[in-house]
Amino acid sequence: MPKINRVKTVPDLVTKELIALLSACSILILVSTLFDAPLGGPADPNGVPMENVKAPWIFVGIQQTLRFLPPWLAGLFMPFMAMLLLGALPMLVRQRRLGLIIFFGILVVGASLTLWGYLN
Repeated sequence: MPKINRVKTVPDLVTKELIALLSACSILILVSTLFDAPLGGPADPNGVPMENVKAPWIFVGIQQTLRFLPPWLAGLFMPFMAMLLLGALPMLVRQRRLGLIIFFGILVVGASLTLWGYLN
């Protein structure tokens, strides 16, 4: 009878995931204590021009694409397709290299749109 290779999930995988969770939380706490949030004064809906209004940093890339593309494409279709592709990536791609290229491609596009919108 052939030997079946199995992946041990408990405690090996759970321990690695717990270490990653604690590392990410500790880095986030450290960064949040060292740097202040770039907050301005209280909001005044009558005094702020529309060009100066920015979304929270996580949505700045979507807001930047909304300036140039139709709302259904930039606000709904493109983010939905990016999330769908990232979720289906392990099932669609059999070669690890191609999966990494697609993943980092989406990551670079999202980060560059966010930086472009944040610095604009």
